[in-house]
Amino acid sequence: MLLPRTNLGLILALLWILGAGSSGTAQPPSQTTPPANAAAAEDGAENASAEDTSAEDTVAGGPSGGTELPNSESQAKKDSQADSQAKDQRTLADWAEQLSHPRFLRRESAERHLIDGGEKAVPVLIEALGSGDLETTQRVISVLARIAQSEPPLHTEGAFAALSDIARRGVSTKSSVAKSTLQDLILQRQHEARVQLTAAGVFVDIDTVALGARSQDRPIVRIDENWNGDVQTLDWLRWLAEYDFAVLKGKSITPEVFEAIARMPDLETLVVIESELSAASIEALQQRTRLDAIEFRYIRLNEDILTALAEVRLRSAIYLMGTGVSTDRVEQLRAELPGLEITHRQGGFLGVVCRSVFDNVCEVSQILEDSAADKAGLRPGDIVTRIDGKTIARFEDLQNQINTRIPGDEISIQFRRGDEMIDTTATLGKQRNQ
Repeated sequence: MLLPRTNLGLILALLWILGAGSSGTAQPPSQTTPPANAAAAEDGAENASAEDTSAEDTVAGGPSGGTELPNSESQAKKDSQADSQAKDQRTLADWAEQLSHPRFLRRESAERHLIDGGEKAVPVLIEALGSGDLETTQRVISVLARIAQSEPPLHTEGAFAALSDIARRGVSTKSSVAKSTLQDLILQRQHEARVQLTAAGVFVDIDTVALGARSQDRPIVRIDENWNGDVQTLDWLRWLAEYDFAVLKGKSITPEVFEAIARMPDLETLVVIESELSAASIEALQQRTRLDAIEFRYIRLNEDILTALAEVRLRSAIYLMGTGVSTDRVEQLRAELPGLEITHRQGGFLGVVCRSVFDNVCEVSQILEDSAADKAGLRPGDIVTRIDGKTIARFEDLQNQINTRIPGDEISIQFRRGDEMIDTTATLGKQRNQ
């Protein structure tokens, strides 16, 4: 009787096992196969020697050792394990070389390590930029931008400086990519500056401000009693482009605040109101190459402050209102600073703007709300004819008359409204930053 082929094979195997057991020595089958992971081990050793990591390219013990896994999640897991094992062994230069590696995940891993390297990675990134292809160039500049985002606002070296240098290198692909990246980075920093400053209580927006005798709406930076006092946050003023008007008000305005304001890139006009000023504060403004105008309101200016002020590179005007400076000292200042318009007023403020339609008419065009003029009943269209009995023919006449008075003084005003002549009085106030 013939046994089925399968049963016959099982019986022969059983007889062999019994025979081996009776002899006391187990012999392996005469025909053997090598371990499935031998090739993987060899591939892994080769990769470790050539690329300093075997875990990213081989699978130990796998059924097809040495081959890539098609599953991206599995590959990502292996990459993470390999990164952990090699982290202490690799240098930043090694990671920079990996930016041009043919494997995508290796390039991504290199970017992460270089970003973590921070400013220390900048020199090797610049070196890698010199020999890389277009993708390597883009990755290097991308890593520099990521590092620059975390740099302090006053940092003058590091990744941001490197990007600026690359962008200035003539016309090239590298320069073009760096310029585009730098523009985006600057916009991000400008936005971050507004966020940080606003959170600290600094006003960064459009508001109505007065300079001299005129008021207008414009973008301004104002540091006043709403500021939380964090001087370090003011470092972000360096990034506030397109803001050329700043107002400092209150007793918390220190020389450090002046130093921060002086770093505003587009600052042209500065108004300082009711602050405790020192010569050191004014000296901080001397670092600027340009400042068009400065106004002091209701601040006692001593000789040290005036001496320091003469060294500030002003281009247009100085307004002194309620500063306690004598007329003789103002004339001396005019002699020291020829070409500058220096307006000196004792500080009384009426709160009216007039236009001279004809040579002998001062017609009111604007009344500041809650000002002395507003409370006295003046309205746009009124024509001011006399103040304290003195004839007013032009707005300049009105200004000169008010400039002789201090806040709290009462003045008499005569004006014409239509065909009616009206007499009133006004108690002068202080000019405010609206």
